[in-house]
Amino acid sequence: MFTQKALVLKEKFGQFVVDSWPMPPPPAAGQVLIKIQATALNPADWKMRKLGALIDEYPTIVGWDFSGDVEAVGEAVDSLKKGDRVMALSFPPHGMYAFQQYVLMPADLVGKIPDSLDYAQAASIPLGYATAAIGLLAAAPAGAGLDPTCAFEKSFAGQPVFVFGGSSSVGQFALQVLREYKFSPIITYASAKHTDFLKSLGATHVIDRNAVPTASVPETVRLIAGPGASFKIVFDAISEPDTQEACFQLLSSEGGTAVAILGGEEHDINGRKLIHVMGSPHLHREFGTLMWKTLAKQVAEGIIVPNRVEKLPNGLAGIVDGLARLENNAVSGVKLVAFPQETA
Repeated sequence: MFTQKALVLKEKFGQFVVDSWPMPPPPAAGQVLIKIQATALNPADWKMRKLGALIDEYPTIVGWDFSGDVEAVGEAVDSLKKGDRVMALSFPPHGMYAFQQYVLMPADLVGKIPDSLDYAQAASIPLGYATAAIGLLAAAPAGAGLDPTCAFEKSFAGQPVFVFGGSSSVGQFALQVLREYKFSPIITYASAKHTDFLKSLGATHVIDRNAVPTASVPETVRLIAGPGASFKIVFDAISEPDTQEACFQLLSSEGGTAVAILGGEEHDINGRKLIHVMGSPHLHREFGTLMWKTLAKQVAEGIIVPNRVEKLPNGLAGIVDGLARLENNAVSGVKLVAFPQETA
């Protein structure tokens, strides 16, 4: 059996170790085999290990975001060819993991990387962007339903919006999506040190998280938006119980949707909804296919920009320290990226 290197979780609540792992089989019809050059770290990675979430069998590997090169294509794939630089979002419950050196993916859920991006930048995009796009644009119950066509042709000019956690990976992409749909003002809550950067992504106002407590956010946002402002859409990229409550309080009494990242209870009280998004194109296949077609073009044109990245050393082994930093809230405003092919 041919093997590769992977970051393996051998038992529930165990520790990650670099070990040999079976190579994927040749791509079936509609699939491509990708040689992973870069993989980005997400909070979900350490939570899956620590909480035993989303994992049914051990040993296993995890990881979501990645970029790389098409190594082989299956039958009926005409959109990609061997050697294409691509980015994609894995779906661990189906075995399409990112913390390894090779992976199989459905060809329609893979996007080409423009020449302007390197592998690390490209790997920072998939999960963050998909979570923002599905949460804001996809039809209910998957998302808020702003534009299920993902065409970016509608205008919500003059409508205020708020993003909790604008400097997070998901928050950065939410700001960019909302900017393209002409929302105004676009208010976000983040560290003041990121103000200039977040304004470059579309934020019009940044509330300093070190100066304003979460409980005071609704009042502060309303003061910025001005008298009569009605919030029909709010996005929570942090999604702790207190941030979700703050976002729900902001919604218009006439109805609206607060979008939170997966986790917690959903609400629908007199047309005021709190929904939780699972940012996977694999679960929302029709929207996901449209999203990837639109995204590749927007990234190439510089409309959607990647996260700022920090490159980790030591290949897959470097992921372990990176996940510890994420768990300890020691990362702000950047995406940590590892390089599986550099594994010793």
